[in-house]
Amino acid sequence: MADAALLIRWDRPVPGREQQALALFGKSLEYYGTLQSEGAIESFEPVLLGPVSIDLSGFILLRGTTQQLDALKHEDQFIEMMIGAEHLIEGFGVIDAYLEGELQSRMAKYAQVAAQ
Repeated sequence: MADAALLIRWDRPVPGREQQALALFGKSLEYYGTLQSEGAIESFEPVLLGPVSIDLSGFILLRGTTQQLDALKHEDQFIEMMIGAEHLIEGFGVIDAYLEGELQSRMAKYAQVAAQ
């Protein structure tokens, strides 16, 4: 069961690189579909946001175990895609996220530290 996630966030393509950014988006969805079918991640969900006043236009949430996502972050294809995205997309980032039992564990640790 997924206890962790990677939140891959973006704002907008670098001006003049819109077509390359769209191509990378399509390629990334294919890649994540392959990862899911191979069991390397549990699932993924792309999300586009409506106009907002922050620098966030969308994100993809990759779900899996901590071990699956740690391994993914060291895969050559994943690294190359992330480097390509940094080149094409403003506000790009990859953020560790916590779900289910890992969320509960981290919140318990937070409560413990806050009580000190």
